[in-house]
Amino acid sequence: MPAQKAIDKCVRTYSKQAEFNIDEYFGLVHAARATVAGFINADPEEITFTHNTSEGIYIALINLPLEDGDTVLVMDEVFPAVRYIVDYNLPHIDKKYVVFAGRDPVEVVRQNIHERVKAVVVDYVQFLSGETLDLAELSRYTKEQGIYLVVDGIQGIGALACDVRQQDMDFLACGAAKWLFGPGGTGFLYVNKRIFNRMKTMHSGWLGAEWTSFENFLIEPPLYRDARKYEMGTRNVLGIKALSANINILLEFGRTDVQERIISLKSRLRRFLENSGYDIMTPRQGLQSGILTARPPTDTERVFQELTKAKIMVSLRNGCLRFSPHFYNTEEEVDHVTDIIAHLGS
Repeated sequence: MPAQKAIDKCVRTYSKQAEFNIDEYFGLVHAARATVAGFINADPEEITFTHNTSEGIYIALINLPLEDGDTVLVMDEVFPAVRYIVDYNLPHIDKKYVVFAGRDPVEVVRQNIHERVKAVVVDYVQFLSGETLDLAELSRYTKEQGIYLVVDGIQGIGALACDVRQQDMDFLACGAAKWLFGPGGTGFLYVNKRIFNRMKTMHSGWLGAEWTSFENFLIEPPLYRDARKYEMGTRNVLGIKALSANINILLEFGRTDVQERIISLKSRLRRFLENSGYDIMTPRQGLQSGILTARPPTDTERVFQELTKAKIMVSLRNGCLRFSPHFYNTEEEVDHVTDIIAHLGS
């Protein structure tokens, strides 16, 4: 795999000399940043590398120009990663959780905003149901209201052809796991360049500055004036290099082709599950993600165990089965899944 080769190359460098030379180091980071940016149609300076989605959400929220008593509106169905960041890292900010499921997100925000609502935090794709938000419409409305839009993208990026110019959110946080193939401990935060000058400078450190050499530490260069200033210190170079290699796989196949392939496989599986009496949680209407979540008419745990024995990767979530076929899966593999499920029902 390209990611493994990239990691192996980094490991060989570390084993020989403990660290990359400065030109190679900055060249590697620069190239990876450009790859991530290109993948979502951003500019490289709008990308800061993180260790995970949670860190990206954290950096976004603590750097917003919020004042004591301001309110952050949060999707009630967010993955716990977002909930923990919001609940425990904004002590002087009011938090209001509201249900978005099955509703027009613009109407949800419209019905819940007041003059102290300064930010909205949502999942691009809801982790359980797979319901997908129309970020373009939502960001258009929040921008009109002077409200920041913070998006957890990990359940969608890599499966859906994300275009931050078209969708125009303020922040998009994503880890390398899931649709981007890993490895864990790596991720990125997109910060829309139109808000650079409004952001605070928290979670900044020495590698958020414009170093050109490490020969004289008596001269301290200024921080970048963009998203790069939020990279505090030593980066996870192995993870960043592997993430870049994985993204190149998706770019080579084609972002739109990846999305169409995933939705085609998902639709094939959905038809079978519907005909087999499964209760489908994933909406049929609206924008589609790569997630298909369903509850069997029989024992969910038993179906999960049988699929696991057959080395089929499926998630057991809240009493349901969550299927997430990727573009590399085949129709034959989907049919293998359905054959096992059919056998359990016979």
